[in-house]
Amino acid sequence: MRNPVVIERAERLHQIPLNRPLEHSRYLRRLAAMGIEPIDLTTGIADPFPRQDAIEKTFDADSATGGRGEPRGPGRPGGPGSPGSPGGLGDLAETSRHAGDAFRRAFSNWFAYRFDVEIDPDTHVLPFAGSAVGPACVAMALVNPGETVLAPDPSHPAYRTSAVLANGQIQSYPLHGRNDFLPNLKQIEPRIAGQAKLMYVGFPNDPTGVVADHSFFRELIDFARRHNIIVCHDATQHFLTYDGVEAPSLLQTPGAMNVGIELFSLSVLPGGMFRDLGVAVGNPSALAAMSQLTSHLHDPLLPGLLAAAAAEFPRLDRHVETVVSRCRSQRDLMVTGLRDLGWHLPAPGGGPYVWLPVPPRYSSVRFSILLRKAGVFVVPGAYLGEYGEGYVRMAFNGDASQIRAALDRIDRQMSRFRLRKRSFPAVSLA
Repeated sequence: MRNPVVIERAERLHQIPLNRPLEHSRYLRRLAAMGIEPIDLTTGIADPFPRQDAIEKTFDADSATGGRGEPRGPGRPGGPGSPGSPGGLGDLAETSRHAGDAFRRAFSNWFAYRFDVEIDPDTHVLPFAGSAVGPACVAMALVNPGETVLAPDPSHPAYRTSAVLANGQIQSYPLHGRNDFLPNLKQIEPRIAGQAKLMYVGFPNDPTGVVADHSFFRELIDFARRHNIIVCHDATQHFLTYDGVEAPSLLQTPGAMNVGIELFSLSVLPGGMFRDLGVAVGNPSALAAMSQLTSHLHDPLLPGLLAAAAAEFPRLDRHVETVVSRCRSQRDLMVTGLRDLGWHLPAPGGGPYVWLPVPPRYSSVRFSILLRKAGVFVVPGAYLGEYGEGYVRMAFNGDASQIRAALDRIDRQMSRFRLRKRSFPAVSLA
């Protein structure tokens, strides 16, 4: 009898953060089985409900490019690349190329209108599938084994994971409340900066909600040029800003095009199918490397998807206004409710999250477990980095009734554990 094959995970998997959503999904199912309706505040979603007319636009555009009155695509009867289809894969590639050209032109026009920055649609714009994988694509395309990657702490786990997948060496830089949760570039050791190949930043920031200004970006680009560092600005939450705050583009900064890449998400466009459509903008050499990589990672983007997205750009401001108005009212409801419960915190300037200080003598994990027992799920700050300890990340997506229900459950848990009258720490997001 042959010995069973031993399947061992790659060493890199031991270095990346656990997939916490998979972990907490078990608790969601357990609560549902107990008859408790869980309230999941772990992830912010700008447009969680697909809109049928937007989906139909995608299929209509795909039909038009395919030449038939029905959706056509790889794997569909009569679609490009299927048996008996005219032109086969060649037609699909040509159709995708034309749709990609039109999308890049539409995005470039919008970018010039939004930021007053002229970009070349052929060399400065790269659409790709899965906006969440953008940071990983940047690292794998540009970072060699052993090279240093700078990432904020706390931050989305994708940055650390991206460095590991590229066999790079991660070096974290802290985001402190005393510095308004902005990176203090002067505190990054010159030795570390000199070794760095890539640096991640993200604004509006996940998880703190801070929005950087032009002054910080000028300082950042000067820092990057001095140390020959590529800057990847994660701008996937760019559209979610409130109270007159406007998030600038990194590429508005003089010299940024020489060292910078910016990642956008089109999730604010109506309909669920745009949620995973990402766009990279910036340095042509960096984007060419990303394009070479992504061509091996996924099939060409569906022509109908690109055509439908391009058609929405003239109405993008209207879509953004609708999404921001809804998110702002949700944010105000949650922040007001938390203040009534004893927290001293300002409203975040951007993004879909509240960065909430935990009560004294509670760790972020312990406080998250306390809320979880009431059926409210949040992300412990410790999951987002060493300097995330002392906070939890709480999304304010969902309708008003869900937010009120979450606040009511938090209120009852605080009363039960006699936390209501505690003096909670303040946090500045100014």
